[in-house]
Amino acid sequence: MNRVVPKELKQAARDDQLGDDSDGAAGEYERLTASSPARGKGEGGVSGTAASALATSPSSPSSVAGAGAASGLYEEKDPGCCTCLICCFGCLTLCGCRDWVCRKMVFFPPPPQYQVQVEVAERGNQKQAIKRHVMYVRDESGRLGDPYHDQFFHVYVLPTKRGQRICTMHIIHPGSSITFLVSHGNATDLGLLRNHLLEFSKVLKVSVYAYDYTGYGLSTNHGRPTVGDCLCDISCAFGHLTNVLGVPSNQVVLYGQSLGTGPTLELARKVPVMGVVIHSGIMSGLRVIRPFIKSTYWFDIFPNVDIIGESKAPVFVIHGTNDQEIDIRHGRQLHASAKTKLDPWWVEGGGHNDIEFDTRHQYFTRLKRFLGLVSKGHSAKYHEQTRITCQPGMVEEKTVSSRDTAAL
Repeated sequence: MNRVVPKELKQAARDDQLGDDSDGAAGEYERLTASSPARGKGEGGVSGTAASALATSPSSPSSVAGAGAASGLYEEKDPGCCTCLICCFGCLTLCGCRDWVCRKMVFFPPPPQYQVQVEVAERGNQKQAIKRHVMYVRDESGRLGDPYHDQFFHVYVLPTKRGQRICTMHIIHPGSSITFLVSHGNATDLGLLRNHLLEFSKVLKVSVYAYDYTGYGLSTNHGRPTVGDCLCDISCAFGHLTNVLGVPSNQVVLYGQSLGTGPTLELARKVPVMGVVIHSGIMSGLRVIRPFIKSTYWFDIFPNVDIIGESKAPVFVIHGTNDQEIDIRHGRQLHASAKTKLDPWWVEGGGHNDIEFDTRHQYFTRLKRFLGLVSKGHSAKYHEQTRITCQPGMVEEKTVSSRDTAAL
């Protein structure tokens, strides 16, 4: 699907976008498919966020009209009830107010649900002092709990090329070569996610690397996230994971949930990774309020439906049939538009924020099956990888082969 972009508006539309692309591309994955097992049965409860008021759409279609243009997906007539809102958003973008609008309608960072402190410890018999960050998570009453000490749990504070600092956490599963890079939704942070991701790592036997966007948690500029920072932050996190921690890109699985599907797919189109999981994803920002849009507007944010086909990695889509915030038609079209796709999981009765909890056993079972499938493509003898640095003011990309992995 081609976006209609007037030349004089291109710059205004991409003020906050990353300008770095990778020349490297992984070898073509063999198409991986699996027979469709029984669907999970979620309760359909939905956490209330302000975005729920925007997602008012008819029931999902029963079939998808092939990959590619979103215009081929829907038979319903466009009600045209949101035209004025979309036009206003375009005008505000021209006036430089897009970030302000997005903070009101897209980003809903909670008060920080954790604290990070620097501890000084001793290493070995030499009594060498080392510094490390320790996380304290708030309980339901808002009080900070005890620090979480584990040799396989690490917290980092990283500088981004846009002059911000983001907080990340790394959960290491000994013996596993696979790492999930997790981009969370619009109303949570690392403190709220920590326990879930600890179990995620334990059950799936994988390492997990998660980060808070600028404006979330203890990342800088709290309460003022932007689309540009969001896209930059995942580049910074990926650079730290691959360059500093030494995880090859072809052993990284990108996992994006809701809002997090935007930065996930932006990165997936640039770097060769092991696989991509899209959980309750969006076609694009404006399609949340008007899913009948045929061509992406030049001022839209997170044009996922346009870029998902640029990734060669296998894509696994998860979406609830009773999602009241992001209608399942978003998941269906993202699945149809992916270049290399696995059988999706349409969670019967599943809502927007409850799939991983109400259908927990099925959730982990499906992800285990996904890992089994993408591991087949991972065994290729030659696989290109991309290195992205996370230094402020600079993003460097270099394509190397798997034979150079040890040097990463």
